[in-house]
Amino acid sequence: MDIDVRRVLDSLGDPLLALDRSARIVHANAGLKELLGWSRLELLGRPITTVFPGGLPGWPREEPAPRPMSAPPQRVGVLAHDGHLREVEARLSPWPGGGNEGLLIVSLRSLDAQVELERQLRLSQRVQVLDAALTQVFSSASDEEEAAYAVLRACGELEGWTLGTYWRLERGDSVLVPVTLWTADEALGGFVHDTLQRTFALPERPPGQRESVWSQDVARDVRFPRGDVSAQAGLRGGLIVPVPGGNRVHGVLELLSRAPREDREADETLGNGVGLYFGRILDRMLQLDLEHARVEAPRSLWDSDLLGLFTSDAQGRLLDANPTLLRMLGYSRRDVREERLTWSTLTPPRERAVTESALRRLRADGSFHSFEGTLLRENGGGMPVLLGSTGLGEGRVVTFALDLSDWKPAEASPEQEVDARLHSLIAHAPVVLFSLDRDGIVTLSEGHGLETMGFKPGQVVGMSVFDLYRAEPSVLTHARRALAGEEFLSMETLSNGMLYETHWVPLRDPEGRLAGTLGLAVDVTQREHEARWRARLFSEAQEARAEAERMVRLRDEFLSVASHELKTPLTSLSLQLHTLLKRARTRPGDAELAQRLEKAQRQLHKLARMMDELLDVSRLAEGRLRLELCDVDLEQLVREVMERFQEEALRTGSRLELRAEGPVVGRWDRTKLEQVVTNLMTNALKYGAGAPVEVRVHSSGALALLEVTDHGIGIAPENLERIFGKFERAVSVRQYGGFGLGLYIVRQLVEAMGGGVNVESTPGAGATFHLVLPLAGPERGLEPPPPQAGLH
Repeated sequence: MDIDVRRVLDSLGDPLLALDRSARIVHANAGLKELLGWSRLELLGRPITTVFPGGLPGWPREEPAPRPMSAPPQRVGVLAHDGHLREVEARLSPWPGGGNEGLLIVSLRSLDAQVELERQLRLSQRVQVLDAALTQVFSSASDEEEAAYAVLRACGELEGWTLGTYWRLERGDSVLVPVTLWTADEALGGFVHDTLQRTFALPERPPGQRESVWSQDVARDVRFPRGDVSAQAGLRGGLIVPVPGGNRVHGVLELLSRAPREDREADETLGNGVGLYFGRILDRMLQLDLEHARVEAPRSLWDSDLLGLFTSDAQGRLLDANPTLLRMLGYSRRDVREERLTWSTLTPPRERAVTESALRRLRADGSFHSFEGTLLRENGGGMPVLLGSTGLGEGRVVTFALDLSDWKPAEASPEQEVDARLHSLIAHAPVVLFSLDRDGIVTLSEGHGLETMGFKPGQVVGMSVFDLYRAEPSVLTHARRALAGEEFLSMETLSNGMLYETHWVPLRDPEGRLAGTLGLAVDVTQREHEARWRARLFSEAQEARAEAERMVRLRDEFLSVASHELKTPLTSLSLQLHTLLKRARTRPGDAELAQRLEKAQRQLHKLARMMDELLDVSRLAEGRLRLELCDVDLEQLVREVMERFQEEALRTGSRLELRAEGPVVGRWDRTKLEQVVTNLMTNALKYGAGAPVEVRVHSSGALALLEVTDHGIGIAPENLERIFGKFERAVSVRQYGGFGLGLYIVRQLVEAMGGGVNVESTPGAGATFHLVLPLAGPERGLEPPPPQAGLH
C-alpha cells in the first residue's frame, strides 16, 4: 500500500482498517487502537476475522476477496484486544482509483452508548414488570412467609431463577433460619428438603447481610455457604440479596439457577430492588402488629392478674377497677357501682396528705408518678403496694397497684445492696479482680476478663499463682514483688499473645502486717495492637513522603537540565528558520513555502515558551527567583505585549481591546511582569479563540489593577483555584496542549512582587483574571515567597 494512502488514513480521527484483495489487513490507524486496543503491528497481514469474527457486513465469509464496492453502515460485533466483543457500526468503502485499486477501507464507529442505553431500557422494562407483579402480591399477602414465597415465585417466573429461599436472621442476627422456599423444578426435592432442615451460624460480617453477592458459578465461590451442595444439585448461578428494614436486616433472599448467570448488573439491580421492597413490606407488617398490640395490650393487662388497676375522677371516686384489684383488697363490683370506694377510703390517714399531693401534681402537669404506699383492705388491714398513676384527661386518672407483700420481708440491707451492685459491676466489666494471700494462694477471682483467659469467676480460688502461671515468668516476677509489699503498675504479655496492665496493691491485716496483695488486671491487647498499627502506618507514611519528595526533586532537576539543554538547539533552529523565512518572502514563487515556514516558526516560538516555563518552574523550586526592580509603566507594557499578539489574534479571529485611564507606574521587575501579562494573554487567546479579548489597566489608591477578560469556554467552579497549581489544567490536554504551568508561574511571580491574582468565571461565558500589584513594589527586605507547599 502506498505511503500516501497510509498518511491519509493516519490523519483521519475515525477508527479505520485497510484490506487487500485477499481480505488481509494491510493498515490500521491510531483510532482503531484507541477503540479496540489492537496496534498496527499486531494486525498487519492477519485475516479480517481477527477483528470481525463473524465476517464483514455485506460480505459473506466464504468469498475469497472483498468486493470493491460501497455498502451502507451496519451494526456488527468486533473483537477487542482484551478478548471482549463490542458492538460497532461498520461502513465499507473502496479506495478510489490509482495503484491502490481493489483496496477496501473499513471505518468503525463505537456503539457503546447506544448499547448501554438499550440495556438500561430493557432493565427498566424488567423492573416495571417485576414491580407490578410484586405490588399485586404484597397487596394480598397476610404474613411474612406468604409474602416471601410470592417474592421468590415472582423472581423465578419473571427472571429465570430455578430456586429461591428466604432466610430470616434470628438469635441476635447471628443465625440464618429458612422461612420458605420456592421452586418449579420437581427434580430438586432432595435439595429442598435439605434446605428446610438447615440453619447457618454467621461470621462477624456474613455475605449478603449488608450487600448483595452475585456469582456466575457458586461451586467456585467461597462466599456462598452452600456452593458445593448447590453444584451437586446442578445449580450454578447464584444471588444473595439482603432484606433491609428500617432499623435492621430482616434476612436474605437466596436465588439459584441451573444455568450460569450472565448479566451481573441487571441481577443485582433487580435483586436489590426486590430486597428493599420486601424489607419495607416486612416493616409495614411489623408496624401493623405493633399497632394491634398497642390496642390489645391495655385490655389484656386489665384482664390479667399481674397488677391491680383502677380509674378515678377528679374527686377521687373510683370509676372502675379490674378483678385483680378487687380480689387483692376484698371488695366487690357492687362496691364500685355504688361509689363506696374513693382514694380516702383506700388510703391510711397517715398517707393521705402524700397521696393527695401526688394526685394534684399529676392533674396539674400530667407527669407520671410512682411511690410505695399502703392500700386498705375491706377488713381494715393494710397492704404494702407500689402505686403509679398517669392522667387520662378531664381530671381522670388510671392507677396501678403492685402487691409488695411477698417482697417486703426479704428486703436486703444497704450493705448487701452495695455488695450486689459491686459484684454486678465487676462481673460485666472487661477486668480481672483478684487477691492472693501471703503464700500466693488465690483468694478472689472475679471479672468478665476471666473469659479471655479461659477461666470462670471463682474457678481458680484456692490454687497457687505459682502453679497457675508456671509458664509465665513475667507474671511470677511481678507476683513476688507484690507479695513483698510493693505497690506498682506492671505490663504482662502472656504466651497466648494477650497483654494485661495490672495494678498491684498490698493487703494488710488489722494490725498492719502484710497479708497478701490485691490486683486489678485490664486487658489492653487491642489498645496496644492499635497503637503499634498506628505507629507503623505513621512510619510508612513518613517514608513514602520522603521518597515522594526525593522523586519531586529529581523531576525538578531533570526539568531544569532538560530545559537548559534544549534552549541552545532551539535558538539555533530559530535563527535558521528566520533566515529561510526571510529568503522565502523575497521570492515570489515561494509563497507556499513561506506560509509553512511561518507555521513552523510559530510552533517553535510556542516550544520556546514552554521551555521558558520549565526553566521558571525549576528556578522557583530551587528558590533562585531574583527581582530586578525599576519604574515600570504597566499601561505601556501591556500595550507592547498586545501588539506582539496582534498577528496571533487575527489568525484565531479574536479582537484585542485595551482600556486604560493613563500611565500606571510602579516599582516592579519589568521582565517578570512582562512574562505575567504574556501568560495571561496566551491563556485568553487559547481558551477564547474567535471571541474578543478585553484588557483593562487602571489604578486605585496605592494599587495597580489589571483585568484580562475572554469570552471562551469558561472554568468550572471547582477548578477556579486548582488551575493555579503546578502542572494543573481544567481541560483536556489533547484539545489545548501545554504543560499546565502558565498560571502557576503567573501567581508565583505576582506574589513575589507583593501582589495577588484570582479569577472569576461562568462555564460557557468566559473568564476574567484580576491582577493586583502595589505601586510601591514588594516590601523591602522581603524575600520572594517560596513555591507552593505540597507534592506535585
